[in-house]
Amino acid sequence: MENERFDSRSVTLNSLREEQQSLNRRMLLALQLRDLETQEALRRELEEVAAQIERFLTGRYQVPPQ
Repeated sequence: MENERFDSRSVTLNSLREEQQSLNRRMLLALQLRDLETQEALRRELEEVAAQIERFLTGRYQVPPQ
């Protein structure tokens, strides 16, 4: 049963890159609005997605717990 939950939520490199692109667009808007708090939050999210992409490319990726 536990594995079924992960199988239904497979992560691909494309999905990680799409998430990264979405965060980049949100960061651009936060920069334009000079929203420092949002910029910091987005920076942390972008770092995490970049780390996930790195782990994915090196074969060490595991689906994060929800």
